[in-house]
Amino acid sequence: MSKPKYIYILPEYANSDNLKNIRSQFEDEYAINFSQEDIQIVLTETNSLVEDEYCLNLKSSKFTLEGETKESMIHHHKKGHADKHLQFKLYAKKQEIRIFLEKLDDEDYQKCIKGFLYIAKELINQEQNSIKENLVKYFFNEKIEQLIPKSKYLLKKISESFNNKKILNNEDKPINQNQIKELQADPHLKLFLEELT
Repeated sequence: MSKPKYIYILPEYANSDNLKNIRSQFEDEYAINFSQEDIQIVLTETNSLVEDEYCLNLKSSKFTLEGETKESMIHHHKKGHADKHLQFKLYAKKQEIRIFLEKLDDEDYQKCIKGFLYIAKELINQEQNSIKENLVKYFFNEKIEQLIPKSKYLLKKISESFNNKKILNNEDKPINQNQIKELQADPHLKLFLEELT
């Protein structure tokens, strides 16, 4: 069994005052957790210490009458969908979308992860309306702005995935242009899919 390749990107761009590290025998996780009134945002980066598995995950929840939770991640693992991919879960709509990223070496994959982290910053910024605390400063340091070119690279890879029919729905069927337009109506997905017009 080959040794897992560890990827640590979040600590470089995170606000170190709010970054926590939780390490167990099986995984090493960095996390920033924000919770106030009816909103919770959690950003985590997890490396398995026993297998080649990695995940950068952004989960946001708004607890209104029905509750709304959305989750975005970029990851790879050996179980299920083994290729490197983005995954989105829209719990209220019971939707799950996967975008498979093709032809990525380790350096390209890290560019995509950094691009995801920058878009996560934009998503966190969208939650700012009802919060007094500056959420971007709560989660990130000033170096996050260096990742703008990486977000453009990730959007280009997402566009390639769409052209190659590698954006799939819950049933692992390719998503068409009309479905993309519907998904773009969701602010959580729009930033990832804005190039697909």
